[in-house]
Amino acid sequence: MTSEEGHVVIEVHGIRVTVEIDGEAVRCSPLPGTDPYPVVGDRVVVTAPNQPNDPPTLDHVLPRRTVFARLRQDNTRRTRDGAHEHVLAANVDTAVVVAAVAKPPFHPRFIDRYMVLAQRGGLDVAVAINKCDLGVELPDLAAYHALGIQFVEVSAKTGAGLDQLRALIEGKTVIFTGHSGVGKSSLVNALDDEAAAAVGEVGGKRGQGRHTTSRSSLYRLNDSTAIIDTPGIRSLSMAGIPAEELGELFPEVSERSDTCKFRNCTHDHEPGCGVQAAVAAGEIAQIRYETYIRLLHEEG
Repeated sequence: MTSEEGHVVIEVHGIRVTVEIDGEAVRCSPLPGTDPYPVVGDRVVVTAPNQPNDPPTLDHVLPRRTVFARLRQDNTRRTRDGAHEHVLAANVDTAVVVAAVAKPPFHPRFIDRYMVLAQRGGLDVAVAINKCDLGVELPDLAAYHALGIQFVEVSAKTGAGLDQLRALIEGKTVIFTGHSGVGKSSLVNALDDEAAAAVGEVGGKRGQGRHTTSRSSLYRLNDSTAIIDTPGIRSLSMAGIPAEELGELFPEVSERSDTCKFRNCTHDHEPGCGVQAAVAAGEIAQIRYETYIRLLHEEG
């Protein structure tokens, strides 16, 4: 049952950890004090139980290649810079940010936040615009296309664009993440006939999403392609990320920082700032710069 490469965690629900072993989903029991505690996508070492009716023992988590983590105030585990970190998934290649054209409303700046978290953990980023069957026109996304972000327009309801989405994720382990109600689980079900991801209706006066998926789960489309479906996130705090690191997570800001007069320039108010000059010249999109400034001053 042990493996040098480890076995993949496919679901975590409290103290219940489900691991894929020889193609089967097996409930395992982590050793007391396991640190880091396993998350979906982790590779773990598992040993056979001593008694026939006991679950296998999850001994430890192997080193993580990438992590997708959100920042929050109530976590006692801190990153080196003081931000609170809650790891949602590990060993993921690409974060597919799922947004809807409407119901809930489309907010481009929310994409920026997911991009920051994904890049911070070593992941690539792509965006799936769902519910395109609603016929709502998308806002101008030129600033994101200029960064090389891949976009695909899809409809989980009609199946439009699913072939393009399959091609985008083929051969990768990806995480579907985004607001509640944007249709992440519906897309998983549309891509995988055997998936049983929970879905729900969008409600409320403002058309906000309701939480349906309550835990992260990994679904395999084939031997080389897997999707991690995550619970919807209503808000993403960026408080705690130092200014120098935040600048590195905005590629267009990082590229112009060498032209600033001051080495420790925050690109906010300093004279001789090359980034502000690039914004004024139209070389950096105003919407992206505004998001950077907003995150720079965000407080927990």
